[in-house]
Amino acid sequence: MHFTVTNSNVRRYIRFGPNQNNGSPQTDIFVADKNGKVDMDAPIIWDFDQITDITVLPIDEKTLTISGGRFTTIANSAESKYTYYSRGITIRRSNVLVNGLEHRVTGEGDHGAPYGGFISVHDCSYVTVRNTILTGHKTYRTIGSAGVPVSMGTYDINVNRALNVSFVNCSQTNDINDRTYWGIMGSNYSKNLLYDNCTFSRFDAHMGVANATVRNSTLGHMGINAIGVGVFTVENSTIRGRSLINLRSDYGSTWQGEFIIRNCIFVPAGGRPTSANLIGGSNSGQHDFGYTCYMPERITIENLRIDDSNHPNDYQGPAIFANFNPDMTDNSYMEKFPYVTTKEVILRNVTTASGKPLRISDNPYMFRNVKIKAD
Repeated sequence: MHFTVTNSNVRRYIRFGPNQNNGSPQTDIFVADKNGKVDMDAPIIWDFDQITDITVLPIDEKTLTISGGRFTTIANSAESKYTYYSRGITIRRSNVLVNGLEHRVTGEGDHGAPYGGFISVHDCSYVTVRNTILTGHKTYRTIGSAGVPVSMGTYDINVNRALNVSFVNCSQTNDINDRTYWGIMGSNYSKNLLYDNCTFSRFDAHMGVANATVRNSTLGHMGINAIGVGVFTVENSTIRGRSLINLRSDYGSTWQGEFIIRNCIFVPAGGRPTSANLIGGSNSGQHDFGYTCYMPERITIENLRIDDSNHPNDYQGPAIFANFNPDMTDNSYMEKFPYVTTKEVILRNVTTASGKPLRISDNPYMFRNVKIKAD
């Protein structure tokens, strides 16, 4: 059975920044067998003092296979506002395989409303999308909730309240490095997400993910963006984002768990001149996100090649951590909501095209207690 549990009296994911909001009700999803035993590969994240809503859905034993299909979306030309268009296939049944689908987009102009995802996986478990070609959507701008202009997220993949969702041998029709197109994927409240042998512009977890893996893949200009818990593994992949992994600052740049990065190539900002950092994000310690914010307790980086050959003249070499809080430079800075920094970083065979060594951060004070172990 697939469970969704909510406590509407507790708010989590209280968003910060141009798209600020008052958060969302505490929500958790998990799978349990007929005896009530929870599958601990997708563990329960939150403690529930009370439950205000619970939904239980059966998990179908037989796999439903959806094969083929060539679809073309003629893009809307509506006003550029957050009125999401829902056109595509929504999967709400567990145990589904989508194989060999193609989706293209035509007719995008200088304005339009965003899309919620051509393939949308909601409220279910064990879904695999294979051998599928999708398309990133053009990015349009509007006025966000804070009254300032924002770029609107618009998706061809959406995963929401879903467990064990895999994308295998998938790609997109447009250039993964073309910044005029929004990153192809968005997700919320999901666990055990996988990209395997995919070429996409982005991996993303908005309101948290528990456990995620990117392997044998190439990710473009928006790279990897995530917050969440558990283990995030990136292996045998090329990442072309601004950071190797960006911890989303609008949700506190939190990851309660560890990162494992193996046998990867990092091309900072897709090769544009930039001062590279591996782990991006920011947290001032002044905003209540509805939870304690953590950096990964342990980060293991093994066999990483950083292609930073194109860099600014004043480049000091790649940093492990971005400057998460430029105001925190000594012990006089007081955090209302303390940000828990990383305990240890393990480095094995990290090389740079520039020849410059890896350093801790532009803000060494903030990371003064991080133990660096280099083999």
